[in-house]
Amino acid sequence: LTEAITNYINEKLGQVEKHISLKEDQVLTMNVEVGKISAHHKHGNHYEVKVNLKYGTRSVHITSTNEDLYKSIDEAKDKINDEVAHGGDKERSMMKRFARRFKNIIKMGN
Repeated sequence: LTEAITNYINEKLGQVEKHISLKEDQVLTMNVEVGKISAHHKHGNHYEVKVNLKYGTRSVHITSTNEDLYKSIDEAKDKINDEVAHGGDKERSMMKRFARRFKNIIKMGN
């Protein structure tokens, strides 16, 4: 990787940290793989960016492929930001569903 690509990756994917609230004992780990995958393509080069993000008990894995390396990095940033921002929705909705069931069970008992 050139220094310009490394700086671009750090700039774009470093913004993910502001969306994550970590407790004092939690650690954020992000692994980024960048490569050119052109062996099976007939028209031009294609670049792939893989991001593996671990924080707390969550793991997020994103893959983005595009003809332009910088566009691929931007897509990966957008995908990972969406996943981090909306990833807790499932846990929240499951807790609400459990609370509703529990409340209904208590109501039936009275």
